[in-house]
Amino acid sequence: MSSAATPRRPRAAALLTPALRDDLFGGVGWKELTGVVEMVVEDADAGALLSHPRRRLVEVLITSWGAPALTAEVLDALPALRAVVHAAGSVRKLVTDAVWERDLVVVSAADANNEPVAEYVYAQTVLALKDAHRRARDIAAARALPPLDGIPGIYGQTVGLVSFGSVARKVATRLRRLDAEVRAWDPYQDAALLREAGVTPVGALADLMAGCRVVSVHTPLITGRTEGLISGELLRLLPRGATLVNTARGAVIDEAALIDVLTERPDLFAVLDVTAEEPPPPTSPLYTLPNAVLTGHVAGTVGGERRAMGRLVLGELRRLAAGSAPLHAVSAQEAHLRA
Repeated sequence: MSSAATPRRPRAAALLTPALRDDLFGGVGWKELTGVVEMVVEDADAGALLSHPRRRLVEVLITSWGAPALTAEVLDALPALRAVVHAAGSVRKLVTDAVWERDLVVVSAADANNEPVAEYVYAQTVLALKDAHRRARDIAAARALPPLDGIPGIYGQTVGLVSFGSVARKVATRLRRLDAEVRAWDPYQDAALLREAGVTPVGALADLMAGCRVVSVHTPLITGRTEGLISGELLRLLPRGATLVNTARGAVIDEAALIDVLTERPDLFAVLDVTAEEPPPPTSPLYTLPNAVLTGHVAGTVGGERRAMGRLVLGELRRLAAGSAPLHAVSAQEAHLRA
């Protein structure tokens, strides 16, 4: 009795630099990956892919940070392509309308990328409620220990989330450890979904800003809709001693207004992992304001954290090879609303 034929492995191309490939997969992970797919093109250069003699065989494209936009011209060179697996978070700079018109499957490793972001926000919330950043600067300036008066402590505080996507949901779960009252503003989410997550929906962004000791921004940057969403007027509503955390996109906050408000109100604090211009111009007051901290995109996956994205990608490639639906596929609408 003859055995069933071994299914053919999907033919794949990888647009990854050697360093990024190692960060994501390591030697063992890459060996596993090349056992799941037949790697017909492996090159960090998009131009090399588009001129490669075997490009027309490529069924699965593996991408990550720095990959080119998948325009109609690029897709025309890849006629067999049926899936794009992105070993990074947002696909907004990668995917164009041509991808959706071709009805390609698009997979993102955002869920794995979002875990460290949520841990970062949780950690910054704890530090904010301990007044740690301000105390560190005051101690360095005064060479003395400031009093402990006015520090709220980590338990039972009110934390606000601006938008309630994947990262914000992960943050809300972590904040349960602190018995926090978590509030969220998101006009695109059903209030019942927020309540099921143990989060209090807030109808007006102004009310959220005015009522929370820590406010964390998770809103995607959507041209013409969310640029400058967090205005100076809203920032001035923050209660005394509040901290603003932004790990989404810098331009969601009116940065000039933020600088003005931080200058006017030294009681406020801003922890910015993203800024409108990256890095900010050399003359930006954000470098010198005593109540602002810049951390430069450390919230997302770095170093060994990236292996989690590689594991997610490998799992999705196994599903695609088996003819199963991926667990982390992204629709056109979802891609538009993600950071």
